[in-house]
Amino acid sequence: MYKPPIRQTASRALAVSLLMLSATGLSLEADRNEAVAWNAEGNVTTRLEDGLRILEMSDNVKVTQGTLEILGDQARFEYDADSNQLLRVTVHGSPVNYQQQLDEDGNTVSGSSASVLLHREEGTQETILEFTGEASIVSPDTEMHCAAIVYLADSNLIREATGPCQGSLTPNSN
Repeated sequence: MYKPPIRQTASRALAVSLLMLSATGLSLEADRNEAVAWNAEGNVTTRLEDGLRILEMSDNVKVTQGTLEILGDQARFEYDADSNQLLRVTVHGSPVNYQQQLDEDGNTVSGSSASVLLHREEGTQETILEFTGEASIVSPDTEMHCAAIVYLADSNLIREATGPCQGSLTPNSN
């Protein structure tokens, strides 16, 4: 019978604990209603490909949506060519850095990884951030470092983490 190594089992237990215990508050509701904006110091190219309008940019890329901010070296925006709806944004860097205000009290969440994929989940329209490559998320009461992390920004909840992982969870003082 196969038994996973103790480190992987501990990582899975930590991930499950973080899934069940959400950090303080929710990201600012107004962020999801803001337009996604960008700027880059390098080249910007656009093209049509398989029903998508693709916008690629390089050099000190900054992507914002309200208080959400992602900084990286390169970005790729994918829009539906017919509706012009933004489908996803992928940012690469060494590393990519993310930050967002969680609540009106000024609490923030931050993260980093080699790449970040930003998109909305169909049905719920939840803002999803997928951190890949030495991923980390830090909020007022949670810190997690893994190979990859799927983070629900609107709920301030780690949905999934790929190990090996390590982290900590600080109990609420309420």
